[in-house]
Amino acid sequence: MSRLPPIEIDPGDANELFDSIQKSRGWVSNAMRSLAHAPEGLKKFQAVGHYARYETELTEVQRELVIIITGRGSKYAWGHHAPLGRQVGISEEQLRALKGGKVPSGLSPADAALCAYVLAFTSLAGVDSKLFEELTRHFTPRQITDISLTSGYYLALGACLIAFDVALEPPEVLQIELDWQRKQLAKSA
Repeated sequence: MSRLPPIEIDPGDANELFDSIQKSRGWVSNAMRSLAHAPEGLKKFQAVGHYARYETELTEVQRELVIIITGRGSKYAWGHHAPLGRQVGISEEQLRALKGGKVPSGLSPADAALCAYVLAFTSLAGVDSKLFEELTRHFTPRQITDISLTSGYYLALGACLIAFDVALEPPEVLQIELDWQRKQLAKSA
């Protein structure tokens, strides 16, 4: 049971915001509903989330790698993004490595550099110069910023989800997210 009750999608202050989230993501998750106690904050926060999910210059696999690494300590984030990662081609073996805080084998040099960077970034202990230099061999300054903004967004969201003990939706509801991602991938193909 969530420590803060998720706001229901009913008439009231949050409806316009929920409509915006629904259009952006295909549905309104428990994560977004739990943050709706501060509607103006959620409005701004979800805009960054929308950017991170749909407007960066990263591939879908790269976005999911960033999100999975960043959210690996949150049952809620893992419950959402491990299936999304599988859907875009991240293997079970790679997911296990990511969950364990390791760069998985079988990735391109660019994706391996991305994973190493995000693991260092999320440690909050700093990113060494050699690692950052390797990242710049594969990614533009815009893409490096996109990686960092995406990870930063999911660090903040993950901390809230853990603190609020937000309940993971049941499989039939999570299927909505998988279907939404599949639809978005088809549009971009």
